Amino acid sequence: MDIASHPVFQALVAGLLSWLSVSLGAALIFTRREFSRRAMDCLLGGAGGMMLAAAFFGLLQPALELAAHLERLAFLPIVAGLLLGAAFLWCLDRVLPHIHMLQDTTEGLSTSWRRSILLVTAMALHHIPEGLAIGVGYGAAGAESMAALGTGAGLTTALVLTFSIMLQNVPEGLVVSAALRSEGFSARKSCFYGVLSGATAPLGAVPGALAAGITAGLLPVALSFAAGAMIYVVVEEVVPEANASGNGNLATVSCIAGVCLVIMLSALVG
Repeated sequence: MDIASHPVFQALVAGLLSWLSVSLGAALIFTRREFSRRAMDCLLGGAGGMMLAAAFFGLLQPALELAAHLERLAFLPIVAGLLLGAAFLWCLDRVLPHIHMLQDTTEGLSTSWRRSILLVTAMALHHIPEGLAIGVGYGAAGAESMAALGTGAGLTTALVLTFSIMLQNVPEGLVVSAALRSEGFSARKSCFYGVLSGATAPLGAVPGALAAGITAGLLPVALSFAAGAMIYVVVEEVVPEANASGNGNLATVSCIAGVCLVIMLSALVG
């Protein structure tokens, strides 16, 4: 197999592109010194909507198609994967020290890390399930059973998933850089830490692709695992942060707009 067509290589490239989109968002901090909280909540809402849409249309829908042969028991691998994915992120959330933008209490294990590092690790948590989702998407696309099963979990779906995650990573990169800028950091340091927060995307993409390529029988579980991890991040972190400053209605509208954007992207690419 040509290396360019290998699922692991494709997942790595997609993960690096995801990191690049985070970096582009972080670099926007050079355009102005401050961004309003209203704008940040709008961006977070849109990012959350895109994450939800990517989880459903790029991961759960193909998983359901792959499990269709189980008929009435088709829900079992999907539910199992969702719960495992959410549990995985719950464990990371309890172990990895981090702090959210509008909080003063550190979550995870006790540490002496500075607030800036804790803010970066909080956003880095967001990108772990994204990397896993990208990797699982390409791993599923590369599985030999795809052609025989005729499901929607092909390369096109993986590309849509990649582009969706890249789109929502731009505002996330800006959000973390803007938060650090408001903490008194220079634009250069804020951008650097914002870029660093996206490094977990390619780190998660490779094991995601490897896991999805182990056996075709576990693909529904692998796909829904990545979806469960993404949904956990949206519900536990993105949505509460977007609603914490009284801009809940705007954040909700932005979330719906993010869902619509991914739907349009899926229709155009598909």
